[in-house]
This record gives sequence, C-alpha cells and structure tokens, in this order.
Amino acid sequence: MASTEAAIAIETLGALSSATQAMLDALVIGSSWNQTAKDWAFFARTGTVFGVRDAQGRVVASGAVLPLGEKVAWISMILVAPEARGQGLGSAVFAHCLRAVQAAGRTAYLDATPAGQRIYSQFGFSALWSLTRWQCDGQSAVEATVTPSEPFDIDSLAALDTQAMGAPRRALLADFLARESSVCVHSPQGFALVRRGRVAHQIGPLLARDTSSARALLTLALQALPGKFFIDVPDERDQLCHQLRDAGFTAQRGLVRMMAGTHPLRGQTHLIHAIAGPEFG
Repeated sequence: MASTEAAIAIETLGALSSATQAMLDALVIGSSWNQTAKDWAFFARTGTVFGVRDAQGRVVASGAVLPLGEKVAWISMILVAPEARGQGLGSAVFAHCLRAVQAAGRTAYLDATPAGQRIYSQFGFSALWSLTRWQCDGQSAVEATVTPSEPFDIDSLAALDTQAMGAPRRALLADFLARESSVCVHSPQGFALVRRGRVAHQIGPLLARDTSSARALLTLALQALPGKFFIDVPDERDQLCHQLRDAGFTAQRGLVRMMAGTHPLRGQTHLIHAIAGPEFG
C-alpha cells in the first residue's frame, strides 16, 4: 500500500473555486450521496478537503477532515469517481486524512458502512455502536406542511449538542440553520434540525433527554418540509425505529461509528436519537 500511495499525488484543495466545487459535486453525484455544495464549503472553511486530480486536472478522489474541538477530528467524504475506481485512490486519500489527524494529535472518528468497517479496522479503527439510515421516498404518513422555524437560542442548542457529542459543534449547527429552508423544531427537552440535501431532506441531529420527547420532535420534523427524507438513527433507539416504520420509512443501509486514537469522546450518547449525518457525526 505504501508504494501505491507514494505514487498518488494528494493535494490540499484549500478555498474552493467554482470549478473545483463543481468537480466535488460531481463526485457526490457519481456516488449517489446526499451532500451539497454548502457541505463542501463548510468542510473547506472549517476543516480540510483533500483531492487527487487526473491528468486533465479533474478532481477524481476526495477526502475531508473536520476538527471537533482540540482532540478529535471526523474523517469523511472519501469519494472516487466511477471511472477512476480500482486504482487505490480511495485508500490513499483515506490514509492521508488519517495521517493528518494523527499528526495533529487528534483521535479520528468516522461512520462506516459494513464494507468500510472491514477496511478501516485494518487502520486501527474499532467499532463503537451501530446505526441505520432510514429513508422515506415521498410523503410520509405524517402530513407535512412547510412552516418557518420558531425562534430558538443557538447557544442552548449548541450546549446540548456538546453535551451529547462530547465535542463542540456550534459552527456546524449555525451553518445548518443559516441555510435556505432549514428548519429547527425544539422543546425544553431537545431539538431536531432538518436541512435540504442533494436528493433528500436530512433530519439530524435529533437530540432529546428522553424517548417521548424524541418521538414528539421527530413528528414535528416530519411536518417541516414535504418530500424525501433521510435520518440516521442508533439501532438501540427501538421506539424511534418503530415510529419511522409506521411513518413509511424503510431501512436503507447500516452504519458503524468507529474511532482510532487515545482521546475518546466523552459525550452522553443517550441524548443522541439521530446523528447529523455520517459526514458530520
């Protein structure tokens, strides 16, 4: 692997030009993922986006590192253009991301598919807990009505998110909330964010202090916007999973949260009823 990686030129993409942005968007489309240009912009602004170019200068592979606080970083967006697969580009970019995290003295986290779990285990990652992506391809059983967000206190949301994650993500929440059509539903017991993705609305994070509050917030979230939804839920949230089935959702794929390093997050995971997304934790 080392010799293959040495032959692959991996660059830091820095501030994204419109041309580079279009190339990264094409990688998302080629993999049928849900991320948008705003997601890439956030990674480039607050973290680091790495890329591999082909002979024509097109970005054909990517990876992103997103620092969370001082001791943790999230690795995601390991994408390879369909025509460039089978050359070791994805593994090379991932290894480059991991080295960048380790060089900064941080613990690496990611959310992996079952196939990815086998690969990442070879890099020293261990599994923490499992979750499932649920999707509803059209109108859910809950009648949806477009409603603007009620006033909320970003500091209170960020404080609960930090308590749940064990790392600060105020900038991420603020970015989500500033996006057109994003909706925040909240109560004294928690909140849920809904934002538009490339192919579906993403519900998450959904944080609540108890199951009944999480179920109520999920109902409100499903009423926020019409259309297709994705939501990534820890498998141990049985009641929420039953609620999703009743609302017309089906399980799309499994995921596994993994870490490699010596600074584990000290969050209160019982507060997490849906994550922000595999790319953000």
